[in-house]
Amino acid sequence: MDLPEKNREVPLPEIEKICKAYGLSDLWEKIEKDPPPIPFKSDGCSMWFDSWQGIDLYPACFLHDLKYWCGYPEEEGERLIADAELMIDIARAGAPKMAEIMFAGVRVGGHEALDKSFSWGFGRQKESP
Repeated sequence: MDLPEKNREVPLPEIEKICKAYGLSDLWEKIEKDPPPIPFKSDGCSMWFDSWQGIDLYPACFLHDLKYWCGYPEEEGERLIADAELMIDIARAGAPKMAEIMFAGVRVGGHEALDKSFSWGFGRQKESP
């Protein structure tokens, strides 16, 4: 399945199709039950490369963004799982060393306390006035 391009707002029906296509039924259940108020957009591999040495990293980053978007505050276990899945997806794409680097980066840079547009739970952050 082709994923939406970077920075495009993705409506819930399309998110549902993506979750089903990628076997993310638990993620869709979470989103469907309580959709984040801020619409979903993926910025790709936040502050990183979307491809590296001919390897497309974007699909793994898109799915990681989707998991971060719908996260709740203080869901450290869920965040760790999302970060580990990113690492696995990048390694499976053929970039195991890059996977380790990206895992370390998201563990430090993705914490909700940083309150960035790509932080854990970014779809549930309070919108700026």
